[in-house]
Amino acid sequence: MRMGFFSDVHANYEALAACLQDFEREGLSKLFFLGDAVGYGADPNLVVEKISEISEVLLLGNHDAATIGKLSPGYFNQYAKASYHFTHKILKPENLRMIGQFSLTSVWEEFTMVHALPKDPESWDYITNLKEAEENFKYFETQVCLIGHSHRPMVAEKEGDYEAILRKPDCIELNPKCRYIINVGSVGQPRDGNPDACYVIYNTETMKIRFKRVKYNINTAQKKMRKAQIPGYLIDRLSVGR
Repeated sequence: MRMGFFSDVHANYEALAACLQDFEREGLSKLFFLGDAVGYGADPNLVVEKISEISEVLLLGNHDAATIGKLSPGYFNQYAKASYHFTHKILKPENLRMIGQFSLTSVWEEFTMVHALPKDPESWDYITNLKEAEENFKYFETQVCLIGHSHRPMVAEKEGDYEAILRKPDCIELNPKCRYIINVGSVGQPRDGNPDACYVIYNTETMKIRFKRVKYNINTAQKKMRKAQIPGYLIDRLSVGR
């Protein structure tokens, strides 16, 4: 069986649509969404509706939480705050209700899933380095914890009591002696210098995790954002993956 884990679509329907086609090409049998359906992009309704239709698990991200009143927009910088007001204005009531049903965490077999970090999911803090990863290994019991939030692919591997190490986020075979924290990257707002959408595929037979990059029509996404009067900084960064 092959499964897909994806996160941080951020109302970028062009990126999601390209990934949906790739999910089919890859023959994925289950899909798990790790949070932030909305924020930044121009198509929050389309994105919420589609991911709700296809996903086995729907997690709550910080931008999702803000739309349903579980996080103050004061948490955001000026650009994210502007996109929050746009999102909140156009989201349909039924899609707001759908977001209200998203979970903070979920466990499926040997995978713990959380948008930000297992230590304190609603703090919306980040895991961006080995020190932060090391601390968070204490807060989940499964072999693997899958996260999003930073928009940057990452693999931290920990064997027993040894200090965690970073692995290249490419294709890795899970070592039964090790535990992992894996950031699956972002579909709609990559920030690792690569503008292509990013998600993760897991093969249950080979126990391999593979990061997949998917090209999408960035120009169309940007045109929609301009029409919606979303700040130019958020529009321009899509082209460079920042």
